Amino acid sequence: MKQTKHITEGATLLGIYILLLLITLYIPFLGMVTLLAMVVPFVVYTARNGWKSGIWLIVVAGLLSVLIGSPLALLLSIPASTVGVVMGHLIGIKANRYAILGAATGVYLINYILAYVVAIVLFNIDFMEILQGMIRESMQASESIANSLGQENAKEGLERMEEYLGYSSYLLPSMFVLTSFVHAFFSQLVTVFIVRRLKMAVTPFPPFRELMLPRSLLWYYLIVLILSLMQPEEGSTLYMAVINLSFILMLMMTVQGFSFIFFFCHIKGVSKAVPVTILILSFLIPPLVYIIRMIGIVDIGFQLRERIQGNNKGK
Repeated sequence: MKQTKHITEGATLLGIYILLLLITLYIPFLGMVTLLAMVVPFVVYTARNGWKSGIWLIVVAGLLSVLIGSPLALLLSIPASTVGVVMGHLIGIKANRYAILGAATGVYLINYILAYVVAIVLFNIDFMEILQGMIRESMQASESIANSLGQENAKEGLERMEEYLGYSSYLLPSMFVLTSFVHAFFSQLVTVFIVRRLKMAVTPFPPFRELMLPRSLLWYYLIVLILSLMQPEEGSTLYMAVINLSFILMLMMTVQGFSFIFFFCHIKGVSKAVPVTILILSFLIPPLVYIIRMIGIVDIGFQLRERIQGNNKGK
C-alpha cells in the first residue's frame, strides 16, 4: 500500500513537472517563472520519500524529457532534477537555509560547467563567443546611430566596451558562480513559498543582519591582493585565477558590508528604510559600493559587531 502511494505521488509530481517543462519551453515570459519552479516536484517528492527515491525520479524525468524530443528539454531537466533532489533531502533533514542555498548553488554550478563543456566538445558551440558576438553587433549598431547624430566620442566608447568584453571572457568562472547563486536563490524562494503551502516544515532564513562570513576570507583576500600587485601575465592561469578570485571575494566583502549596515541600524533602532535606501543607492552611485566593501572588510577583521554589542550592554 505504501509503495503504491509513492508511485502514485511520483507519477502526479512527474505530470506537474512535465507541464512546467513545456511551459518553460514554449511560453517565453511565463516560462521565466516556471523555470524556477521546475525544482519543486523533486523537492516535494524527495523531502517526503528520501533521496534514494528522488534519484529514481531524476532518471524517469530525464527519460521523459528525451521523449519530448528536444535537447533543450534534457538540458533543463538535469539541473532542475538534481538541484531539486538535493534541496528536498536537505529540507527533509531540517538543514539550515544557508546550507540549502550553498548546496543548490554548488549543484547548479556543476551543471552549468558540464553543459558548457559538452556544448563545446560535442557541438562546437561556445555560448560566450555567441554572446560577445551579439554584444559587438549591438555596439556597432549603436556607434552608427551615434555617428549619424554627430556624437564624436562614440568610437572611444566602443573601444572601452571592447576592452570590457575582453575581460568578460576571463571572468567566465565568476559568471558561472554568480549565475548559479542567483538561480539557486530564486529557485529556493519559489520552492519554499509552495512547500510551506503544502504544510511541509522549512527552517526560515536567519536575518540578513546576522550574516557573518568566516574571518579566513580576509586572509584569502589579502593573498589575492598581493598576487594582483605582482601583475601576472594577461591570459595566464594565474591571471585568470587572480581576477576571478578578486571578483568573488570583493563581492562577498560587499555583501558583508551591507549585512553590517543592516545590523548597525537594527542595534541603533534605525528604521529599515535607511539600510534599504543605502542598498538601492549603491546601484546608482558606484563609489558607494567601495565604501560598503571597506566596511565589510573592517567588520570581518576587527569584529565590529562584538564591539558594538559590548558597548550597548555596557550602557
